[in-house]
Amino acid sequence: MESALILMTSPKDLLESALIRASAIRQAFIDIYEPLLPYRAELFYPDDELSALFSASIVDEVLSGPIRSRSKSAKQMVSRAMGYEPPASFRKERPRFPGQDLDVYVQVSDNLQIWNQEVYPERRYVLIRPGEDGKVEAVRVVRGKQLAHWDTTGTLTSKFQASRDRGHRDSKLVSPNDTAHFAGVLQPSAVPKTALASQGSGNAPKPGSVLPIAEMYKRLLPLIGLRLPPTGAEQDRARGESLQEAVCKELGLGEYKNHGQWPDIVSQALEVKLQTSRTIDLGLVLPTDESAAPDLHPKLRHCDARYLIAYGDLDDVGAATITAIVVATGEDFFQEFTQFGGLVKNTKRQIRLPSRLFES
Repeated sequence: MESALILMTSPKDLLESALIRASAIRQAFIDIYEPLLPYRAELFYPDDELSALFSASIVDEVLSGPIRSRSKSAKQMVSRAMGYEPPASFRKERPRFPGQDLDVYVQVSDNLQIWNQEVYPERRYVLIRPGEDGKVEAVRVVRGKQLAHWDTTGTLTSKFQASRDRGHRDSKLVSPNDTAHFAGVLQPSAVPKTALASQGSGNAPKPGSVLPIAEMYKRLLPLIGLRLPPTGAEQDRARGESLQEAVCKELGLGEYKNHGQWPDIVSQALEVKLQTSRTIDLGLVLPTDESAAPDLHPKLRHCDARYLIAYGDLDDVGAATITAIVVATGEDFFQEFTQFGGLVKNTKRQIRLPSRLFES
């Protein structure tokens, strides 16, 4: 099973695949709380299948009554659509559907309120929009990292941060080997550049087509001394994209495309960070996190990914020159770097959803 990286699949095919998965869940007699990743990955829905399934089975259903009853009805609908028998009562735990890492919200307005919990980047949030008559008009499936992107109030902007241990300045391969879990799933090998030319940065990683971390480090050493194009002093994002493109070129990948999600270079399970200052923004998930990373591969964890930290000197026109690189697995990341700070917990987060989110 592929993750949410499935490309160019028709809505009909997505729905058929989702219905097959729902039938398998019914036949397995499992409940919504049973973990599925990594060992029962065939029962874990990709995001686009969920969207197709809910649009076909929940749209035009009616939600009525007080908020609490309406919320329970929505979760029952979601349960049945996915092939689960709804429990008599839903446990007060998050997410409400642990097996699918999924939570459900009924959105009469565009103001999403999330109480007393973190917004987890990889969690799926099912947003159900009923009309004035209670009939469901649309359903959207979004990841927590997308909700964080939509937040404009600052309540979700706190991120994990780290810095390199003082006195460490030279290039370094922190992890001589990939994690044993990564090696078992993707079977990395010294793939020649000619064979990598058919890969794009956003393609799903394939067994036997991923470089070992040591070989990756060797191929990326020529980045040292590279001067990235000037972008202006405050254009960190643009400089980062230039570095990602240069990384793809050094590795031999055929196409670079900024898809705006972790990891930056999916096909090589590589997150890329350009550092012109000491503080490294790690986002909402620590590199050492052992939770499943279905966007990368259904059987991989966040800590199995590889990290390239490239240090650069910035000149007065916004051009950065690479001075050193550090490569590590997520599992070994804090052998070289030190974490400081963490996510700030708030009792409520209010996120303004895009006004056209529920339009066709």
